[in-house]
Amino acid sequence: MFAITWTGAPREDSHRLTNLMAEITGNKGLFLDLGGTLVRLDQDHELPVDARDKIVVELLPGVAQKLAPIRDHLLLIVTNQSKIKRGRFTIAAVEGALRELDHKLGDILTAWQICPHDDADHCHCRKPQGGMITDLAELYGVDLKTSTMVGDQELDERAARAAGVGKFVYAKDFFGW
Repeated sequence: MFAITWTGAPREDSHRLTNLMAEITGNKGLFLDLGGTLVRLDQDHELPVDARDKIVVELLPGVAQKLAPIRDHLLLIVTNQSKIKRGRFTIAAVEGALRELDHKLGDILTAWQICPHDDADHCHCRKPQGGMITDLAELYGVDLKTSTMVGDQELDERAARAAGVGKFVYAKDFFGW
């Protein structure tokens, strides 16, 4: 059995509106990885924490500037966070970090999904599986073939392919690092 942790509640009436729009035209979504794509990671390639063990949210260069003009699109984050299972982070701490990220970006994120599992769980949501992407696509009426995923690792590219996302772009190319 697996559990998918949904965070980032849909905006009021957005589910009904996006499903209606999908029936008419199909929605394009921009799926985004979190660590190493939107926010800086520490030397161990993990989300950094401060002296109080609070997750530090430091935007990577160009992220806010690149995403601001597309604020009216569906911006959906998918993130593996096995440290939840291992007891290092709580779901509330990761959700808090995502809310802080959204605030720093000008409250433009549509939703996010967190996979709290590790590889041993063999869940459908943990990247490189495409479950988080397809679940968000279903919820928001996203046409995956016309959508894009941005990530910093091959793992993200494989998840995009597994979900049927039409285009994958590495974060360094998308944000111009």
